[in-house]
Amino acid sequence: MEENKKANSGKAKVSEVAKAIGDLWAKLADKEKAKFEEQAKQGKEKHAAEMQAYKEANDPASVLKEKYADLIPKKPAGAFFGYFAQDDAQRSKAEKALKDAGEEATTKKMAAELGKMWKALPEKEKALWNEKVKKAVADYEEKRKIWEATPEFAELQRVEKEQKEKAKEENEEDTPKKEGKRKAPKDEDSSPPAKKTKVQKPAKADKPTKVAKGAKPQAPIIEPDVLKKAQSLNLEADLKNLMVRPEIAAKDFPQAKMLDELQKADGLVNKAKYALLGA
Repeated sequence: MEENKKANSGKAKVSEVAKAIGDLWAKLADKEKAKFEEQAKQGKEKHAAEMQAYKEANDPASVLKEKYADLIPKKPAGAFFGYFAQDDAQRSKAEKALKDAGEEATTKKMAAELGKMWKALPEKEKALWNEKVKKAVADYEEKRKIWEATPEFAELQRVEKEQKEKAKEENEEDTPKKEGKRKAPKDEDSSPPAKKTKVQKPAKADKPTKVAKGAKPQAPIIEPDVLKKAQSLNLEADLKNLMVRPEIAAKDFPQAKMLDELQKADGLVNKAKYALLGA
């Protein structure tokens, strides 16, 4: 760590630190690794239990949504992300186009190539993909009607309403009431003060537009076979989290490899990240 700081003007370089930790982990004996893995497992279980207790106390609506996840219909994605970018034939075309151009078919480049293909697609062909979305939306609406007729939906609605009312009450209690400004008594004999001469201020230069804080990065496109495996392992969210990490995105690791490391790390994103960077 100290050598890293000296080499980088007193600041530790994150990528180098991560690589060093990865190297240390790779050299560690299986018996030693098992101790840390057990600690990580216990920590993860403890965190999950504490998070569940916190949610039940502070956000019961989200707890019910998780509980009834199998009953709540999911709104289908758009034509590009939900269908075109996941289609095997289109992915094969994109991969071939990249290889013909002498480029590696990385996740980032595949997403860019598929986007280019979609933009170049004639409206008549786009309509076919949009038709799939229309059918999926119609199916979703039917399932939504069935869901909204269930007692589970009524329970969720009631809890959401109570939660909103509670939050509103707490907000009103925390917000101090504003007192009206008192007006000074008028003196009949006093004349109104002379108006101040306005000094014209120089026009301010236009400020550059700021990027909105908290703007979410674009969701990564997961290869269909990898997505299927990730969903079966309940690691889809963890895989997306890992894929958007700057250090990982810059390396263009194969998605299958990232998922394998996540599986070995029991879904711990940081552990999988260090293993990849130290590989």
